[in-house]
Amino acid sequence: MSDPTESDLLDAIKDSLQKNGTLGRLNGEVRTAIMSVLNQNFEQHDPPKVPDETRLINELLREYLAWNGYMYTEEVLAAESGQKGERMSRDVLTTKFGVMDDVKTAKIPLLYYMVAAFQSGDEE
Repeated sequence: MSDPTESDLLDAIKDSLQKNGTLGRLNGEVRTAIMSVLNQNFEQHDPPKVPDETRLINELLREYLAWNGYMYTEEVLAAESGQKGERMSRDVLTTKFGVMDDVKTAKIPLLYYMVAAFQSGDEE
């Protein structure tokens, strides 16, 4: 059996970092840092007005991403959309979408709840 090569060692390290989530986290941090640098010039000017419909959709996505632990993706979405401030509260979102939230539905992102509602409506 031959000794492992440098390439073999690098592949093993990369596999290990992928399996434990470190590589994904680092990639997310690098993307966030890049977005931060790219947005520095953007931040010096007023960000473009985001239409209300787009803002609501982005907020649903941000809630979904955060709930699933996709924090870096959520940060990039917030930076790219110019919605870096606090996320809309769930109460505001449920009111805007006319969704009745209860103990059961409050445990999942509204996007899951809305998709499930549409799927059950298709079955009828």
